[in-house]
Amino acid sequence: MLNPFKDFLKPKYVVGLQVKDGFIGAVQVFNGLKGPEIDKAAFREVSNPVQEELKAFLREENFKTEMVVTALPTSKAFIREIVLTLNNPKVVEKIIKFQMEPHIPLPVEEVIVDFLGPGADGSVSTFGVEKRLIAEHLAFLAGAGVDPDVVTLDALALLHLYLYKSADESEQPAAIVHLDHASTLVEIVYHNRPDFFRVFPDGKQAPQQVEETLRLYKLKRPAASVNEILLSGNGLSNTDMAQAIGSKTGIKATVWRASEDVLFQPMLSVPLGLALSAAQPSFRPVNLRKEEFAPKSHVNLRKMFLFTASAVLLLAILLTVNVYQKVYYLEKQYQGIQDQVRQVFVQSFPEVGRIVKGQELVQLEQKIAEATGQYQGLEEVTGKEKTLDVLLSLTKIISEDPEVQVDNLSLEGKDIRLDGRTASFEAVDRLTNRLNKAGEFKNIKLVGAKVDKRENAVTFNFALEKN
Repeated sequence: MLNPFKDFLKPKYVVGLQVKDGFIGAVQVFNGLKGPEIDKAAFREVSNPVQEELKAFLREENFKTEMVVTALPTSKAFIREIVLTLNNPKVVEKIIKFQMEPHIPLPVEEVIVDFLGPGADGSVSTFGVEKRLIAEHLAFLAGAGVDPDVVTLDALALLHLYLYKSADESEQPAAIVHLDHASTLVEIVYHNRPDFFRVFPDGKQAPQQVEETLRLYKLKRPAASVNEILLSGNGLSNTDMAQAIGSKTGIKATVWRASEDVLFQPMLSVPLGLALSAAQPSFRPVNLRKEEFAPKSHVNLRKMFLFTASAVLLLAILLTVNVYQKVYYLEKQYQGIQDQVRQVFVQSFPEVGRIVKGQELVQLEQKIAEATGQYQGLEEVTGKEKTLDVLLSLTKIISEDPEVQVDNLSLEGKDIRLDGRTASFEAVDRLTNRLNKAGEFKNIKLVGAKVDKRENAVTFNFALEKN
């Protein structure tokens, strides 16, 4: 289902940026109508990245830093598999840090903790990184003029990339091996979830390291067998490493061409996964920019705008419903009045054969006018004004309060007697005020007003004199 607010707020360009000893890599993804597309990709080897080199790299390659996603090495993280009986991510969010505390060698207050959504068996992949390392990472980027919106881990960027390229869930695990100059990351994905991680500080012994990791994984899942090994990272310009790993493990190993775009190279797998994780996420993102590191940037503004737009939309819906509800009740009330007019018409003029629907009041006024003309002689009863006019005036005054009920009304010359009942003495006072304000009567006297317990009402008697 299309969501215009979400599409409007989605960043048009997302840059996945990886900075490590030895290289800088970045991929810029454009969020088009057909989905994310690689717009720009660049890789630069540097002996030891410094802020000025990163700033020059982004400037010279002309990256649009509307939204930037970066990653810390997985070797910097504490990774634990915690089993919970909960499957609500919002509830897990509140307790996961304290569940992680017994499994790390540091006070939990010094660590940022985040997690992936709970699996079917209740297991939660949990990641903790020292706040000190996150602060150093953000400070380095700030010196180069970069304020990342999301900071995650390189292993999770590879997981995003794998799930983005794999349309269907595989029945057997797959191993992702990421190589760079200084380390080897082995990540095993099973049922579209990260199932096993190992990071080796020496990247030159990859075949033996992968073979050892698969043997250990077999102890965890004896019934599962890794059916493919995907290689990404540096030094994969030829197939020697893939052949060496395949020969050592007995499993087919291939250089991972995660994109057919000519701009893409295997060494840019992590930056591409980072960009896709924000452009088209495959699972709940792990973001280490939280607590005191939460960004105060356009991402928060987008969230605030989304909340405001949602609130305005909800208010508009409520106002619309309120208007329709009022119209409904007014129409119902109008129909009730029409029915009452029709009933009065039929009772007053039973000789009328056909009553036009919607014209009951007009026909009733016509019949009253005809009847009034037939009783011109009654003018003397109330001076120069017709008796029916006096009755009409009293009817308008009394009908303003639906609680008032008239039991007796008599006219003798200019003298008028009005007896009736109502729910309270306040209603009697209101009727007295309306008679005084009408200006058509004088010597308005409330002869009596008392409570009738049997009828559960207040009875009243008025004596009036016509002006």
